[in-house]
Amino acid sequence: MMHANSTARFLITAVMPMIIALISSLVATQAQAQRQVEWKNLLPQAAPLKDPLESLTQDQRFDIETIAWARGLKPEELKLVQNKQGIADAAKYEHRFKQAGINVDTLLKKYQQWQDATTKRQKMVNAELNGEQVKIAGYLLPLQFSEEGDTDFLLVPYVGACVHVPPPPANQIVFVRLAKKFVANDLYTAVWVTGQMRTKASSKSLTLIDGSTDVSIGYNISGATVEPYKESK
Repeated sequence: MMHANSTARFLITAVMPMIIALISSLVATQAQAQRQVEWKNLLPQAAPLKDPLESLTQDQRFDIETIAWARGLKPEELKLVQNKQGIADAAKYEHRFKQAGINVDTLLKKYQQWQDATTKRQKMVNAELNGEQVKIAGYLLPLQFSEEGDTDFLLVPYVGACVHVPPPPANQIVFVRLAKKFVANDLYTAVWVTGQMRTKASSKSLTLIDGSTDVSIGYNISGATVEPYKESK
């Protein structure tokens, strides 16, 4: 008959490898389930758009934009005194392009197509992230300030976004709804946000000192957790 201590040692020897394997498997699964992403991962996977003005000098780029502005003026705007100098400059720039053998009409058409494609691309999202458990670093921007804290924020990639400068493209903004209220002591708080990401287009109203503005959003994370930003190892 096997002694009790021998039986215990036998069970430990037999079962321990299975327990270790199970723990390792759970750790690996958890690591795979939570994907750390960067802001560039939120961009659509597509070939870069070719800028039709890339062969122009910086001055020529300015000139073509002035021409585009002048051509886009309404009849009543053409008569305004403050626009006369700009209109005259545009005519002068068109003459320069003609002398250089550059077809302004063709260039403007390609430029408009590029702008339209760029605007459309900025609304596109990375569908592979839909439903993914992610961890992403950024700056929490409160939709409105509350001394008691709030659950709804925008996560943006840089300080100043949506307030001091124009908002980033929709695919570079994440609407975050936290599982618990968070008190934001600053306008921009550097954090890590963890939760399930959804590729869902939406719009949120951001309260500003001088009013409010609507911000287009490409992603959201609900039931999220937040922690102070630290460099990830």
